Order: sequence, then structure tokens, then C-alpha cells
Amino acid sequence: MSNINENRICQNCKGNFLIDTDDFNFYNKIGVPAPTWCPFCRYIRKLTFINGRSLHKRECGHCNKSTISMYGPESPINSWCVKCYLSDAFDARDYARGYDFSQTFFEQFKELKYSTPHRALDQNERNGTGCEYSNFCYTSKDIYLSFFTSSSENIMYSKCHFKHNKNCMDCFTIENCDRGYELVQSKQNYNSTFLTESNQCVDSHFLYDCINCTDCCMSVNLRNKSFVFKNQQFSRDEYKKRVGELMLETYTGQQNAKNMFDEICKSAIHKYAHIKNSVNSEGDFIDNSKNVHHSYGLSNAENVKFTNLAIASAKDCYDLVFTGRLEESYEATVAGRGGSRILFSLSCGGGSNNLYYCDSCRGCSDCFGCVSLSKKQYCIFNKQYTKDEYSNMIEKIKKHMDDMPYVDKVGRAYKFGECFPTELSPFAYNETEAFEENPLSKEQVLAFGYKWKDLDPKSHAPTVQANNLPDSIDDINDVICNEIIECPNKGNISTQCTSAFKIIPGELSFYRLLKLPIPRYCPNCRYHSRMKWKNSFKFYKRTCMCGSISSPSTTTKHNHQGKCEVEFETSYAPDRPEIIYCEKCYQQEVI
Repeated sequence: MSNINENRICQNCKGNFLIDTDDFNFYNKIGVPAPTWCPFCRYIRKLTFINGRSLHKRECGHCNKSTISMYGPESPINSWCVKCYLSDAFDARDYARGYDFSQTFFEQFKELKYSTPHRALDQNERNGTGCEYSNFCYTSKDIYLSFFTSSSENIMYSKCHFKHNKNCMDCFTIENCDRGYELVQSKQNYNSTFLTESNQCVDSHFLYDCINCTDCCMSVNLRNKSFVFKNQQFSRDEYKKRVGELMLETYTGQQNAKNMFDEICKSAIHKYAHIKNSVNSEGDFIDNSKNVHHSYGLSNAENVKFTNLAIASAKDCYDLVFTGRLEESYEATVAGRGGSRILFSLSCGGGSNNLYYCDSCRGCSDCFGCVSLSKKQYCIFNKQYTKDEYSNMIEKIKKHMDDMPYVDKVGRAYKFGECFPTELSPFAYNETEAFEENPLSKEQVLAFGYKWKDLDPKSHAPTVQANNLPDSIDDINDVICNEIIECPNKGNISTQCTSAFKIIPGELSFYRLLKLPIPRYCPNCRYHSRMKWKNSFKFYKRTCMCGSISSPSTTTKHNHQGKCEVEFETSYAPDRPEIIYCEKCYQQEVI
């Protein structure tokens, strides 16, 4: 194909976006039209179907037992407990319907989706005990109020734990960590607290961008160090003395240390992106990959674009969110485990292939518009067809989707090639990952045609205010587990504050083990405070700041005079205060 670059207007935000030659080649390869929404709007649209952290009590639609569900009691979704859903209690083909060419495809799909059983929580059959309060949890044990967790154990109040984490609390995006508290975007740390973008650290606290450090505190940009405090080298005894003076076992000491650390981080050098062993790739947190563009959180990927958190090998894919191993897939959300050609689909895995517009299907192939099927082939709206019947029908349905598009309440049209309209989501906008990635006011949400849910009233009256709690963990006794603590944010909407919270026995044991004070804010408020370290899923063209007025070079090793003019794409927006360096300048400063 000849070189083609085309600027288009996003149907949603009305902004300009570019479709380049490689994009057109990909769309032609998988047989879909080019999108009418820009990459960021497509990303947010998928996130409106993911409710990771908002849980409710509800009866199972099959056994009628009380369970925890991502679907509220008022939701029309047919919610079954995980045990019933994963059993042989139903065949989703019992909910099949024929295709009606007098209705739009998405209207019919919504009726099927809302009537067919769904898992109350997105979990697999390989979980151990103690995962009743965890969503998107796989092959794990004792996971409490934590989300997007795999192959981990004894995790509380955390999100995005990938591979072999143990005994961690209040963490975000970690891997192979043990005994960690407030770890953010970090790997292979032990017995450490308040580490951000730091790997292979032991017995360390309040570090940013540090690697292979032991007994370090209040420091940034360290490599292979021990007994460093505020980026100064000390003897072992002097280091221990200075850390002891912080009194991190007290809440007052911890808060003072957090404020001190925030000031220290303002002078830290930030690498424009975390890209390791990768070729021709732009984005952030990309390892061992090739030809990856505008993506975040990928490993062993090739020819991938506009993708967020594809934690296993992805190849020849666009627009993935929270996926495992996939090939030739597009607009797939929470999918993987060895599948291929999964398009416009949600929560489909188990080696599925050739799925279009499917939801919660496992081990299926050649299905179109199906919900909750397991190991089926040649189905449309859960109805069984022969191979020839299926092939003929899907061509007619694609044409019908173009001739009779679904139009939402604010006038956005959805033909074949557009992912599910947000109006089909059973969740309110502020229950979903979209609200965290792209926070909007209630008025803005409603103006976009999305749903909004006011916070549920809390029935438990606080028995103690946070400022009346003992300052030191040494003064906390077991009675605290009987108290209901009032969160100082008192129901703040922007942090989805729960107003009050409790300390559970396992949590108290963890604080005592790591000599940490008990928190004063509820888990939701703590989570949103942690998110200050995470950049948005957007990328900007910028120039290295080395040698600028705000960041003069501190060494003579750099290969430039005056300001560095190297350009790059980064997830740090131009109005952010961080000091951003290109790869070469960063390496000269921190290695």
C-alpha cells in the first residue's frame, strides 16, 4: 500500500487525530474500517466497562446466597457468584436469540447481555481462599479489597499486582515484592515502604527511581547503594540514627517524612520513559519489545499500538486494555491467555479465537455478539449455527450495522468497527476505571450521555475520629479492630471516600510487623492519594530539559553544550513540574 496519512475529527471529543500508513495497514489486515474516535477517547470508552474497585453485597442469581459483586443490587445484570458461574449450572445457549434485522445490533446485544448470567467478580477457578473481596483476581490467595491481581498472596488495599507478590498493602503496579507498603510502579523489593519507580531494594524507605539499594532512605536516583540518607553516604550507625530520628512508627513522623520526600522528589531527574531492551518503541514501562507505540505497561510485545497493560506477549495488536497473550486483536478489554483475533470484545479469554463483539466468553472461536459462552463455535447471539450459516449471517449483520447504526442519546453513531457504546455499560461512569483515568464532574458526565451514581449512604456511625487515635503503633492495642474510624475526607466525591473504615486483624498484624502507624484515611482516599505518581495515558512531544534554566547540567560528561535539544515522546505533560531528561543525559546523571 502507498504511504497514506490522514487527519480526522474525533466523533466524541471533536479533536483532530492522525491515522497513518501503518494504522491503515493494520485495519486492512484484520478487515475493519478505520476508527471514528481518537485513541484516547477509544481508551476511555473501553474503561467505562471496567468496574474494578466498586463492590456491593448482592444475592447470587442462581443459588440466592449473599455474595460480593461488582454489580449493585439495582443493576439489571444477571449476577451469579463465581462458584455457580464456573460450575456446569447453565449453558449460555439457553439464552440465545435470533437476529432481528428491524433492530440495531447494539440494542439486541444489550438485551442479551443483561439477561445472560455474569460472574459477580471477574475471577478464575485457580484462586485459593480469602479472595471474596477482590475483583479481576486470578491464581491468588488471601486478596482483600485489591484489584487486578495475579499469582499473589496476602495482599490488601492494592491494585495491579502482577506475578509473585506477598504480604503487601497499599501498593500500585508491583511485581515480585514481599513485605511492601506504599510501593508504586516497582519490582523485586523486600521489607520496604514508600518506594516509587524503584526496583530490587531491601529495607529501604521513601525512595524515587532507585535500583539495587539496601538500607537507603529519603533519596532519589540511586544505584547500588547502602546507608544513604537524603542522597548522602553515611556509616551504618549514623544512617540508623538518622532514620530513627524520623520516628516512622508514628503517624506524625510518617506524615512529616512524606512531606519531606515530596520536596526531595521535586529535584529528582525523571527519565522521559521507562523503555528497556526494546527497539523502535515509544510509551512507558515497556520491556523486551519491538515496534510498540503510544503504549504503557507491555512486556515481550511486537507491533502493538495504543495499548495499556498488556502484561504478557502481545503481537500485531491495537487498542488493548488489561490483556494477556494475544495476537491480531483490536479493541479488546480484559482478554488473553493465548487468544487471537479478538475484536471489540470484553472479558474473553481461555484461548479464544475469531470473536467479534463478545462478552465473557471462554475458549470460544468464530462467535459474533455472544455472552458468557464456554468452548463454543459458530454462534451469533448465543444461537448455534453451522459453519456456512455463520459465515453468511455475519456478512449480513456487518452490512446491517452499517445500514442501521446505533445512535446514542447525544448523537454518536456506532457502525461495524466501533466498540460497544458506553450506554451498554451496566456501570455508572464514576464507578469505572474511566473516572480514575479521566475524572469528570457529575455535570460533565451527564452531558456526555454517561450514567452517574451518587455515593451510597453509609449506615455505620464512626466510633472514633482519626485525630484521636494514638500516634504510635506501639500504643495501638487489639481493641482498634472493634472501632469504626471516621475518615477526615468525610465522603469526598473526588476520592470516592467511604466516610469511615475499620482496621481488620490481619491488617493490624501487618502494621506491627513493619512498625507502621495505622492510617487515618479510608482505603479509597489512600488509593487516590497514591495516584499522584501515575501519569495519564497520553503522550506528548517534548525536548530534554538538561541544560535548561530549571535544570542546568551538573556534570561535564554530557555530549552537548548549552541546552540538550534531543526530542522524545513522554507521558509527562508539558505543564508538569518534573525535570525530564532524555536517555543519554539521564544515564550520565544517575549511573
